[in-house]
Amino acid sequence: MPNPLFVGIDVSSTDNAVCCLTNDDEKRPISRFTVLNNRPGIMELKERISRLVNKHNFDGIRFGLEHTGCYSTHAAMYLQRHLDFCCPDVKVYMFNPSLIKAYKKSHFLDAPKNDRIDAWFITAKLRDGHLPHPFTWSEPMMALQRLTRARYHLMQNLVRESNFLMTNLYLKWSDYTLAFENKLSATSLAVMEEFESTEALAEISLDKLVDFLVQHGKNRFDDPQAVAEDLKKAARSSYRLPKTVNDSVNLAMASSIRVIRTVQEQLKSLKKAIEDHLNAIPQTLDSVPGIGPVFASGILAEIGDISHFESHKQLAKFAGIAWTEHQSGNFTASQTRLIHSGNRFLRYYLMEGANSVRVHDPVFAEYYAKKKAEPKQFAHKRALALTARKLVRLVFFLLKTNQLYQPKGGQQTK
Repeated sequence: MPNPLFVGIDVSSTDNAVCCLTNDDEKRPISRFTVLNNRPGIMELKERISRLVNKHNFDGIRFGLEHTGCYSTHAAMYLQRHLDFCCPDVKVYMFNPSLIKAYKKSHFLDAPKNDRIDAWFITAKLRDGHLPHPFTWSEPMMALQRLTRARYHLMQNLVRESNFLMTNLYLKWSDYTLAFENKLSATSLAVMEEFESTEALAEISLDKLVDFLVQHGKNRFDDPQAVAEDLKKAARSSYRLPKTVNDSVNLAMASSIRVIRTVQEQLKSLKKAIEDHLNAIPQTLDSVPGIGPVFASGILAEIGDISHFESHKQLAKFAGIAWTEHQSGNFTASQTRLIHSGNRFLRYYLMEGANSVRVHDPVFAEYYAKKKAEPKQFAHKRALALTARKLVRLVFFLLKTNQLYQPKGGQQTK
């Protein structure tokens, strides 16, 4: 009969509280201790656990940790790969903190909150079973994930700063949105900086404005004169601000524009680094029209080993692209929301990828249009989420089979 040792670790930024249980029904731990959350601390943990294994002749070790971001990463990596416990069967499991919280509440409604108690519940959950796939560490995937998550972080900052810029832009030029489709293009930002007021833009000659647009747009406008005319029209029809308020708005906009340009430059650097890392990882996701290196990397880095997922349904739930169910008796809700749990980074890259694929691939374009025509509320968001769910099935198939994408269902291998 197997005789494993169950080790639960409650991780914090400074300390790791450790609780050890056996396979018996005894709730009293055979060992409790706390070590520092650093390299000397993890080596002390190794020595203590090794002594327990030798003393009680355990034939396996099951480590359990809450997935607390950067604080648990080093401990999981060392336990899974770098430490030798003189035991043939060692597995590491990373639990979602909400799962441990629910497990704790299901056993004791008023259980206290401290590191020792939390470590015991992690160990008890580890012993009870229904475990996720064991933690595995891949250096290329982790390196890629650091880059794709950094890009996600910068994109959130870019959206937030852009929205703030737009509020000030409306105060300065209320009709400016009629002139440029992309308000954050280099030419658009140059116009915002060059002209301090709507009067200055309205009074400049059309020829000079055309020359300005050609210069900053690097001669990419099909009809720069039409753009110049739209700008002057927007300037004439916009509200006017008092000079003091206008000067303050200009200063606030200049600050936002500097931030936006910096973020845009950093995004370019990250894109190049992501592409370089992806070249070393075999994959076929970028064979899908609209899924370039960035989206492929973001999806791949968060999924990791596809063998951890038995079906595309599991993968969709992991990504948070699954719907809640509300049914009781003969009643079934006709409208449900996406689940709140799931990997937000994977969900982001799948949703962004789906939005790109539905533009470039006719199969996904037809599916998106069909779903968008169905409801009256939230048509775009619902259709995009369903398109992302369809993309999950495709991603699962491509990663499982390592085949290139074939819109008509062809069988081509890489």
